[in-house]
Amino acid sequence: MKEELGISQLQIGWLDTAMLLPYSFAQMFLGTVADRMGPQRTVTICLALAGISMFSFGSWNNFGILLLLIFINGAAQGPVWPACCKCISAWFSDSQLNTVFGFINTSAYGGSIIASGLAGYLYEQYGWRFVYCPLSVTVMVLALVAWFTLKMPKDLKMIVPGKQPVDDKAASTNAKVSFFELWQIPMVLELAVAMMCNKIVRYFIYLWFPVYLMNALNYSASHTGIIVSLFDVGGITGSIVLGIAADRYNSIVLTLLTTVAGTVGFLIFMFTASWGIVYNSLMLLTAGACICGIDALLGGSVAVKIGEKDGGNHGAAVAGLINGFGSLGAVIQGPLIGFMSDLYGWSSVFLLVIGLLTLSSFLMLKAFYIERRRSIITSIMYVENGIPVH
Repeated sequence: MKEELGISQLQIGWLDTAMLLPYSFAQMFLGTVADRMGPQRTVTICLALAGISMFSFGSWNNFGILLLLIFINGAAQGPVWPACCKCISAWFSDSQLNTVFGFINTSAYGGSIIASGLAGYLYEQYGWRFVYCPLSVTVMVLALVAWFTLKMPKDLKMIVPGKQPVDDKAASTNAKVSFFELWQIPMVLELAVAMMCNKIVRYFIYLWFPVYLMNALNYSASHTGIIVSLFDVGGITGSIVLGIAADRYNSIVLTLLTTVAGTVGFLIFMFTASWGIVYNSLMLLTAGACICGIDALLGGSVAVKIGEKDGGNHGAAVAGLINGFGSLGAVIQGPLIGFMSDLYGWSSVFLLVIGLLTLSSFLMLKAFYIERRRSIITSIMYVENGIPVH
């Protein structure tokens, strides 16, 4: 693509930004769409728009058009995850929600593996221009699937055990909340910034850690690929295990402890990176479990619970805000890591990673105390009003 169209490395970088930036902002500002329109219409429209925008991507030679199409694609995908969060949370009781999101979160890693393999095959067989067409058709088919299957319990006149039925009129009124009011919901600010810190670290491992392994530790490309793939394996394992555990223990505390474990792991790695491939493989497997595992909680079940606490109808909006703000980390990590590694070396990058994870830990500790204080106040109010506390 680069040679055929005569575009520079900088322009390739702009294509990446044109996808991630609107994706982040669409999640933050349009997450509330699913609270108003419902997940079914939101996911169907967004997936259809994303598929249509990329269907003809390989047919164009003009860089400006390519930039516009990938911008539309990123913006269209943004509201999909918040809408899915709202739908999933409606079908399961709160006691099961973390486990369900733990399993659902593995789709991001499994889908990435399948898409990468399929795109690689299409590229080798037909060239880069044909890669986008079959994948776009797949997304448009999924839009149809979403229309016929993404129903809410109230659409089917069903009541989910452990879920209080939502009054449609009250829900519609509650869904009307401004962007700035979302930030004032307790714990949203803390978890959004914590998510951004974790996303910076996550994308550092995806995009920069292979460079470190090859340049600093002199690993071969094949060994590097195998080691880095273990990060996804750890992510799948961590998502499932952490989700199951979070339904039995406090989810905020578990995310805090997991992040602390990741911080300690990177601190140890700074002094033991030369121990060999086996040790580094175990380290990356553990890092994947710690860093990727908490995504399902912070941007999924925990976010939805915060948005719908005390009768609120902002589950999708809060999930979109936390995920969208976190995804800004994917946008800024490239220039940030590149600047740090060029100017101060790889040691400074690992210190930055440790600092980000430490900040994330403190923010989640603060969120835990906010949650605990609210629980105590709620219990006192129940006692004063003669309501049994469960």
